[in-house]
Amino acid sequence: MVGRRSFPDAVLLASTFALMAWAPWLTTASVASRVERGLESAWLDVADGCGLSCLHCGVHELRWAPFGRQVELEYACGMLPEDAPQYHQTDTVFVSFLGTLHGLRLP
Repeated sequence: MVGRRSFPDAVLLASTFALMAWAPWLTTASVASRVERGLESAWLDVADGCGLSCLHCGVHELRWAPFGRQVELEYACGMLPEDAPQYHQTDTVFVSFLGTLHGLRLP
């Protein structure tokens, strides 16, 4: 009877693992919104901090990664001489299947 009980458990465990690795609930819109809100809220109370209120800033590319998504985020920090791309910064942020952000620049 031990063999019969372990097979369904193994199938359930493998299915759960595959679902977490795929993370279909991380849609493009939800991931982009989560990353942008994360950056804006982290720098909210910092004078001359970082933000997305610049030309062509925001999420540019979203790639699938095991157990989450990778996002290319363009933003600007501090007082800029002009709003030009050469003064912007780009980071790769990982959004896990749990919705946590990793690699986001914090104050």
